[in-house]
Amino acid sequence: MMLKRKNIILVLVILVLFSFNICASEKPFIGKTVYLAISETQTQTGEIFELVKKVEEETGIKIEFNIMPTSKDGEIDKTLIGLMAGDEIDIIYKTDSKLKTYYNAGLLTPLKKLAKQNNYNMQKIYGYNLPKFDNKIYGLPVFNDIWLTFYNKKIFDQAGLEYPKADNWTWEKYIETAKKLTNTEKDIYGSYMLAYNNYNYMWAVQHGIAHYNKAGLTNYDKEIFAESLKFYYGLGNNLKIQPDSISYASGEYAWNSFLASDNLAMFVCGGWLASLLPDFENYPRDWEVGILPMPYPEGETPSTLAVTGNYAIPTTSKNKEAAFAAISFMAENQYKLGYGRIPARVDLSDKEINNYIENQLTPKFATDNISTADFKKAWFDPKRKIYSEKLIGVADTTINQIWDEEGKLYGQGQKSLESAIKAIKSRADQAIKDEKNE
Repeated sequence: MMLKRKNIILVLVILVLFSFNICASEKPFIGKTVYLAISETQTQTGEIFELVKKVEEETGIKIEFNIMPTSKDGEIDKTLIGLMAGDEIDIIYKTDSKLKTYYNAGLLTPLKKLAKQNNYNMQKIYGYNLPKFDNKIYGLPVFNDIWLTFYNKKIFDQAGLEYPKADNWTWEKYIETAKKLTNTEKDIYGSYMLAYNNYNYMWAVQHGIAHYNKAGLTNYDKEIFAESLKFYYGLGNNLKIQPDSISYASGEYAWNSFLASDNLAMFVCGGWLASLLPDFENYPRDWEVGILPMPYPEGETPSTLAVTGNYAIPTTSKNKEAAFAAISFMAENQYKLGYGRIPARVDLSDKEINNYIENQLTPKFATDNISTADFKKAWFDPKRKIYSEKLIGVADTTINQIWDEEGKLYGQGQKSLESAIKAIKSRADQAIKDEKNE
């Protein structure tokens, strides 16, 4: 009897150990902590908190935040400075263009070895969205941030205007609509954008003109780039349908002003804004938001700007294996949280995409009555041409900063259009030559 009891106990111990080993093999990093660098703005949405909770539930990995100040356009990335200063960071989130800055600084871990160790097929899952430098993969893409037109339905209602249609939504129609919505007596602007450098050249980009010419220098001597600068600043300075350059420079308008106020009718920006729409705690409002595609120049192919966001691992990370396990889960699954994200995965079937739109995306925005059809036309239109929102190439960081500096000098009346474009051309070409000679 005693022997039988001992055998039973032994069997139970073996089963417990076996179960533990199975769990350990499924979650090899259970209880491990990794540090994610995020900006202050990322903490203003519930998405990141839901994501880290999901990561711990599914992988056992705990993610703690290393909160970095938000860098202004043209400033050195604060996370980059933190890494150089020795901050403990295992995961960073950056767009393709910003990721290249980290690559140039020698701070990115190539992922091939880590993927091979985990039998993880990056190419099959993410395909052409993978961020590569010198033909090596340095990050896992999470989603494509496609530009949209967000609009305040209440302002349209008060003006007695019908909501615009997605079909043939050109810049010409956008401006015509914005003029009808602008009411200076009530401090209402029909249009709103941000003082970012890519607005300066978006008109040229949507005409299909590349930043670089065949000689390896810039195309900024082409008339379309001068037209682009004039177009953007003219919306506020001349047409008066959005705040002028001086108002932007004063800091009166911020990245979140569209939701934080109720006097901006239409906002053309990245789809990132959608992640804030369900956040009524930080952005209480009594009006609904509608969405449309990004406007495009009349006579051109319908197009939009986009940027891919990626998770990457710094070379300074002391937990690279756990960090890779975390980012592979995050990159594959973050879109499922339903914050208006366009997954960067290429392995999803049409059925999976439709299921996501209908059952996860649309319900999340039920308060704004944004329909499945709205999402499909604004975000999932396969016929709409996609251009990169930022130039990526030789001396790209410096050139973007040049556009920001010279563009603002023109916008604020300190330079003529001709002198501003000449300065952008000469300074950008010199930056390319300097980088090539390093």
